[in-house]
Order: sequence, then structure tokens, then C-alpha cells
Amino acid sequence: MKKTTLLVLAVAFTGYLFIGGGVFHVLEFPHEEKIREKTFKIHQHQDELYERLFDHDFFDNRTRHATDNPDHLLRQYEVTVLVKRVKEYLDETYRNLTWETHEQSGNTTNMTQSMIRLKHVPTMVLSQHQLEDIIQTVWEASESGLHPFSSDEADSSPPHWDFLPSVTFSMTVVTTIGYGVHPPRTTGGRVFVIFYALLGIPLTAAFLSGLAGVMGNMVQRVTNAFQRCHKKCTPARASYLAWALCLFVGIGVFFVLPALVVHHVENWSFVDSVYFMFVSLSTIGFGDFVAGIEKKKYWEGYRILMKVWIVVGLAFLATIFDIISQAIKKVEDKIEEEADAEEDTSEGEKTGEDNLKRDVGDTEEQRDGNSKDLNMQTKEDDKEGTVTPVASHLQGSTRRPRVPLIMIVDNPATGRQARQHVWQM
Repeated sequence: MKKTTLLVLAVAFTGYLFIGGGVFHVLEFPHEEKIREKTFKIHQHQDELYERLFDHDFFDNRTRHATDNPDHLLRQYEVTVLVKRVKEYLDETYRNLTWETHEQSGNTTNMTQSMIRLKHVPTMVLSQHQLEDIIQTVWEASESGLHPFSSDEADSSPPHWDFLPSVTFSMTVVTTIGYGVHPPRTTGGRVFVIFYALLGIPLTAAFLSGLAGVMGNMVQRVTNAFQRCHKKCTPARASYLAWALCLFVGIGVFFVLPALVVHHVENWSFVDSVYFMFVSLSTIGFGDFVAGIEKKKYWEGYRILMKVWIVVGLAFLATIFDIISQAIKKVEDKIEEEADAEEDTSEGEKTGEDNLKRDVGDTEEQRDGNSKDLNMQTKEDDKEGTVTPVASHLQGSTRRPRVPLIMIVDNPATGRQARQHVWQM
């Protein structure tokens, strides 16, 4: 592939990723933002409630910071104050309930009475409706990648449908990695994925093919360098050495080095980091390990570097898989050639044996015929008392029958030796 063509593909691929990232950001970010705001609101409400129940005017700092520990011991007067405040909160909740006016028929007159639905009656601190709403919000937050119990505006995982994360999602679509951790939630996003992948996957395949060609040219240059430096080195051996060197360097650049960076940034074990790189570059994409989605602030350069690593590493691993496939194909071809050669040899031997039997039979028939002719001519000459020229010729001739011989010759088509039958006259 020409350098100009590869450059055009690279620009088209990069631009296509940014276009896809922009569209996914527009389609998915508003939905995610609503879930985030709802989750943050619930946590804010719970924080305000804790501040109200455990304010610093009465409880000391030790008690307030120990509220997260369910086994913390409270003194009797602290429990009294706490229960009083909980009761005040429940009384306030009771006053803020939404009452409905309903008429009830009595014996003589209709009476109007304020009533409330059962699902709105507060149980402890929450009503059934509030509890169901919290559970739904927790589920949506978990599906969106937010930690449902410790996510607020100050401490939460970054938005997954911001622009750069959307570009990352576009890359997982066109490279068919498809982690599946944060799929589109809107109808528009899901429809766009279909049409985006139809064009993006062939474009990515062409771009990766060009990168693989560049790597192949690099290996060829290394092979030529080996031959120049070592005159006695054969082309096949130089090619093996070049591929071994490039394989060693590629594993270090696309597996070991990224794994060390991921190990340091994500706090994963080194084995898990290498596992993540292989699952990503081989497009298996389980999604059990995904870089850049934890609850922390990432350096944007880290995310960009991971994208470049994955795209170029895809071409490297595709080249390795192609080499392995070619090696397997060569072994299969060699096995088939050997099987065909053995079949040709067995057929040739069978044909030669058949020809030998037929020629031997013809020789015996010819010899028997000559003997009969000689005997008949001898009898006639004995009767007549003369010897004809034919009989003289037959008597004086010492004709030998053809004798079959077997020669072992080399068969250049199969590289094996084969038997051929010849005749000695």
C-alpha cells in the first residue's frame, strides 16, 4: 500500500472516530446527565438528613464521623436526642404529606374526610414510593457506570458519554472490540450504531491492513539489514531472525509497556493488565476489565495514548495471527502433498505390476506358439525328408524371449523414488 493511501486512510479513520464520538455524545450524554443529577440529588438529600440528625451543635466530631460504622456505640443521652430528632423529622414528613379529600357515605349524611394512599405513608424515614424510586435510580446509576452508594458531584466516576469517552466508544464499535460495559441507552444511539458500524468496520479493516503492510515492510528492511551485515546468512534464516526480533519488540511495545502503565494508573495486577491488553487487541472484549472508567480523574493524555496503543496493536496482533495462519496452511499443504505423492506412487506400482503380468503372459504365449510351429514344421520335414528354409531358420535361431526388468528411478514430480518396468530384448 502506498504511503499516500495509508495517510488518507489514517486521516479518514481518525475523522470518522471523532464524528462518531460527537454524534454519540449528542445522543447519549443528556440521558446520562439526567441519571447523574438524580443520583446526586438522592445523595445530597441523605447527607442533609445526616447533618440534621448528627449536627455539630450537640454531637462531637467523633460521633458524627462514626455514623458510617453500624457497630458504633452511642451514649444514652445521645440516643435520646437522636430519637427526638428522628421524631421531629417524621412529624415534618407527616405534615408535608399529600392528603386527598374523599367523601364517605354514612347512615344519614355524606362526610368529607382527608385520606392518604398507603404507598405514600412513611415507613421509618422513607415511603414506599421513595424507596422504589431510590432502587430504580440505583439500578440506572449502576447501568451507567456510577457507583450507586458513593457517587456525588464531588466524588464520582467521570461521565461516560462525554466527548472523549464517546470517541473511545466509537473506536470499540469500528474495531469490533465491543466491551459492552456502557452500551447506548437511547433509541437514536442504538440506530446510529448500526449505520455507523456498516461503514466504520470496512474502513477500519482497510486501515489496519495498511498498518500491517507497513509492519511487513519494516520486517523486510530488518531482513535486508541482516543479510548485509552477515553475508553468509541465507535469506530464509535472515527472515526468521527478523521476524523473531520484531515479535520480541512488538510484545514489549504493545503488551508489556502498556500493561505497566495500566498497572500503575488503574491499580490492577500486572497479570490483569496484560490480560486486558490481549483481550482488547484480539477484539475478544469481555468487558470485565476496561481502562479509564474507574472513579478517578484521568489525565487525558492517558486516554489518548491507550487509543493509539490499541489501534496500532490491533494491526500488530493481526499480523501475528496472519503469520500463524500461514504456518498452519504450509503444514496442511505439505501433508496433502505427501498424501498425494504416496497415492501416486501406489497407483504407479499397481499399474507397473499389471503391465508386468500382461507382458509376461504375452511372452509365454509367444514362446508356446513358436514351439508349436517348430514341432509342426519338423514333423512335415520328417515325412518329406527335406528341410525347408523356414524350418532351418527356426532350428538355427536362438531367439530369446523378452525378460522384464525393474528399474528404480527418481520421480521429480514427487521427490520420491518409483519403480519402472523395462524389457530386455
